[in-house]
Amino acid sequence: MAKSISTEFIQMAARILKTLGHPDRIKIVEYLEDGEKTVGQIQREFNLLQPVTSQHLKVMYDRDIVTFRQEGTRYYYSLANKFITKILDCMSEVQEKLNSGEWDFDFSITSNQEEVA
Repeated sequence: MAKSISTEFIQMAARILKTLGHPDRIKIVEYLEDGEKTVGQIQREFNLLQPVTSQHLKVMYDRDIVTFRQEGTRYYYSLANKFITKILDCMSEVQEKLNSGEWDFDFSITSNQEEVA
């Protein structure tokens, strides 16, 4: 049985998970696992417009998901803490279990509920 999670931690985690609710942000976080990247590198990797990339990074910076350093006119972004990496590790583990058939989950049910909501 899982240990009781504090209300404070649940609120902090929910804020981060809500921010990661956008697929592009999850992709950016995953890309940053390999080390810091410039806005331009991120933009090119995902074929995003520069303002869109910067907006995603600003939202994630404001929520302590990424951090940056400036070198001249370039901004280098990286993950702010190990908590974010752990979230990705959990997502990867779930994907592996679903792909192997060890776990069963019908995503179409979730999608239909979102359409109704």
